Amino acid sequence: MLNKIIQTFLIPIMILNLGAGIVGGIWLAFLGEWKLIGIGILLIFISQFILGFLMLPSLPIAGIALYFHRKKNPLFYLFGFISNLYTNILIVATCAFAFFICSSYYKTDIIGFLFIPYLLWSWGMALGPWQYFASKERDNEFTAITLFGASVFYLLFLV
Repeated sequence: MLNKIIQTFLIPIMILNLGAGIVGGIWLAFLGEWKLIGIGILLIFISQFILGFLMLPSLPIAGIALYFHRKKNPLFYLFGFISNLYTNILIVATCAFAFFICSSYYKTDIIGFLFIPYLLWSWGMALGPWQYFASKERDNEFTAITLFGASVFYLLFLV
């Protein structure tokens, strides 16, 4: 059952991860939203450094979790949870930030077809840095699962 659900979401997520930002950016260029495109490109480049800095507090927490894991102490679960929770909070904050920036440039009161390029561009802005981080850890299945989960929930949020 769970396998069927994952397969259902896998193809749209892969398509969005590969092309949403590009398609949204081109569409926004045709709409003349050059300021939003510039902000998005700037954020895509600097967000890796900002997020890297913001993720620093999770390193000692993960180190403590690793220490307890080696000692076979159940506190490993607590510190592992806190470390993952902090990372997930950063992912949600990134997605919300990108969505609110992109939606603030949408000038029509009615949510319709022309809102799609803003959503596609926000996809690239929100998940692009996390995709970059995941590409550097290809052998870490937890990173892939986290990125997939973030992509699914951001897709559900946008729909």
